[in-house]
Formats: sequence, structure tokens, C-alpha cells
Amino acid sequence: MISAALACIIALIISSALTPAARRLAIKCGVMDLPDERRVHEEPKPRWGGLAIYVAFTAAVIAAAAVDSRVHIEKQLLGVLLGGTVIAVAGLLDDKYNLSPIIQILAMLAGGAILISFGGQIAFVSKPFGEGIQWFKPWLAAIITLVWIVGVTKTIDLMDGLDGLAAGISAIASGTLLIMSAHALANIQKMHVPTAGDDVRVRLFVTVAILSGALLGASLGFLRYNYPPASIFMGTIGAQFMGFVIGASSVVGAFKVATLLAVSVPLMVLAVPLLDTAFVVIKRALRGNKVYEADKSHMHHRLLDRGLSQKQAIWVIYLITAVFSAIGLFFFWTAK
Repeated sequence: MISAALACIIALIISSALTPAARRLAIKCGVMDLPDERRVHEEPKPRWGGLAIYVAFTAAVIAAAAVDSRVHIEKQLLGVLLGGTVIAVAGLLDDKYNLSPIIQILAMLAGGAILISFGGQIAFVSKPFGEGIQWFKPWLAAIITLVWIVGVTKTIDLMDGLDGLAAGISAIASGTLLIMSAHALANIQKMHVPTAGDDVRVRLFVTVAILSGALLGASLGFLRYNYPPASIFMGTIGAQFMGFVIGASSVVGAFKVATLLAVSVPLMVLAVPLLDTAFVVIKRALRGNKVYEADKSHMHHRLLDRGLSQKQAIWVIYLITAVFSAIGLFFFWTAK
């Protein structure tokens, strides 16, 4: 876990150092988030904070993998980095040129396809009753993985509606995945007769630990400037990149190693944003509105309507997310 701690520290330092530079670049290039009827800020704010997150994360992962012999040959790690780069480039362009929803979805699918091509996919689940596992056909595994990646990526993007909200949720989610990886590694290392399969699992869990540690550090480094009142927004590049990394990390980690219940652990970690997104999409559809058009029906908007301040609203959501994450950890630790 030294490599994961190293990734976290490096990402924290780089993200904290580069965010002011990203702010200046966004202002110079005119990449500003302007107030309107569906936004809660009252003055223009620079975007592209996610650029600092992306650079910090990527540099930290590469550095940590370089010093850990168990990871530097793991191709799924490369799949996450390359797929994440596609997401980051698309987000960077969207913040500047306001790309269509179709192009954004295509970019997410491309990122997911890259991950799959490097071996990162939900290929099976262990049976909830009895022994053995249930393998998916390749085409079905690809579809399930793409749906998961796109869903998580877009969910974090949609939650980026208040200062510090998406960064805080991402920090909690990545921290939870880091704890899960550490627990899984500890269990494997306790086995007195490790097998070849255990070597593969160790490599994958170390990979997830590094990815999660790097995202945790990058999120916290950026949160220093994004906590209300924010001086910079992460933009599409930041929200979608963090969502992709969280989704990809849970796929690479293969938390289905114990039971079918363990497959749903990442769902518990992301329960708040996923349920909120589902509620909003259903509500828009029932009203006959376009499901991809932003409005003020998200959970954080409803909390503000009830009189809470931005800080109070994000801490309510932080707390709920932490509770669900703790439940997910409990299920993971007790799964047989």
C-alpha cells in the first residue's frame, strides 16, 4: 500500500499546485461558467479545474506504478489512463465549445471501449448461492461494462452542481475503494498457501489502490479551491474524468470475487448520485422534457430550496454518501 499512499500524496501536491494555473489559463482562454436560471452561482467562474485533476492523477499513477513491480506490467492500468485521456480531451473541448450530448456520450463509449480492449470489463459474477461463478458472453460483458462506465461518468457529471459537491463525493468514493482494496490485499496475504490466481488478484487490487489513492489526492487538492465559495469549477473535464476513473476502478478491482453481493458494493458507494440521477431522469421523462437538459431538480437544488446554504447542502450529501459507503464496506468485509 506504500505505492497507493505515494500516489495520493503526489496527486495532492500536483493538483493543489496546478489548480491556480488552470484557473489563469481558463480566464485567458475565456472558458467561463456564466450564471443563468439553472445555476446557483451569481458571477462568472473559470472552468478547467479538471485539467489540474487530470494531470495530477495521471502523473501520480505513472509514478506509483513505476516503483511497484506488481503493477507496472498491468495492462488494465494503461487502459484506464488511455480511456481517461479520451474523456478528459472531450471534456476540455466541451467546456470551451459546448459539445452536443451525443458527442459526449460517444466519448464515454470510446473511453469504455478502450478500457475493455485492455482487459477491463465485468466478465463474470460469483453465484449468490452455491459454488462457482457465472460467466457472461463477451458481447454481454462489453455491454454491461459500457453501461456501467457511461452511467457512473455521467452521474458524477450531473452531481457537479454545487461548489465542492462532485469533488467531495469523488473523494469519499475513491477513499472507500482504497479501503476495500487494502482489505482485500490483507486477506490474500493472510493465506498461507497463495496460488497463481492470488498473484493476479494482488496485482489488480494494488492497481485499484493506486488509482483510488491518486484520485483521492487529486480530488482533495482541487477541493481546496472548489470548496464554497469556489474560485474555480472543475468543468466537464473534471467531473466526467473523475466519474470515469471511479467506474473503471471498480471494474478493474473485480469486487465480485466473493459473492454477488460484493458486486454491488460500488453501487452502495455511489448510491446517492445514482439514485438522484435516476430520480431526475424519470421526473424529466414524465414531464415530457429532454432527459439530458439541465434543470434544478437535483437533490442539491431541492436542499437549497428548503433554505440550506451551499455548505450545509453539500455536507448533508457528504454525510449520506459516507453512510452508504460505510454500509458498502460492511457488506464487503462480511461477504463470504
